[in-house]
Amino acid sequence: MAESDELFNEVAQLRDEVEEQGAMIDALVHLSGGALREEILGDMARDAALREVYLLVDGKKTQGEIAADLATRGIAQKSSVSLKFDKLAKDYSLIQHIRRAKTGKIYRRTRLGTTLKIDRALAKAKNAKPKAAKKTA
Repeated sequence: MAESDELFNEVAQLRDEVEEQGAMIDALVHLSGGALREEILGDMARDAALREVYLLVDGKKTQGEIAADLATRGIAQKSSVSLKFDKLAKDYSLIQHIRRAKTGKIYRRTRLGTTLKIDRALAKAKNAKPKAAKKTA
C-alpha cells in the first residue's frame, strides 16, 4: 500500500512540474508570438479553406470527412485539403496527427492555437457584425 501512495505522489509531482513548465512556455509564446499570430490570422483571413479546416479539426473527424464537408459546402476541393492540413501541421504547428482510422488520418488542435488566441480571434471575427456606414448630412 505504501508503494502505491508513494507512486501516486511522484506522479502528482511530475504532473505539477509539467503543468508549470507548460505555463512558462505559454507565457513565452504569448510574449513573443505576435508576429506568428498575425501571419496565421492573415493567412486564415485570405484562405477560407485553411480557416475552416482548422475550425473543423476536433480529434474525432478524419481528414477525409473534413475534406468531404468542405467540398459539399463549396469551400475547397478534396484534392486541395491535404495541403491545408500540411500547412496547419508543419508550418504553423496548430494541429497534430494523433492516429489513423479506416477512413483516414485524425488530427487534433495543439495548445499553440489557444496560447496565440487563434480560436478567440476567429470566433470574434465570425461574430463581428459589419459596421453600418456613416450617414452624411
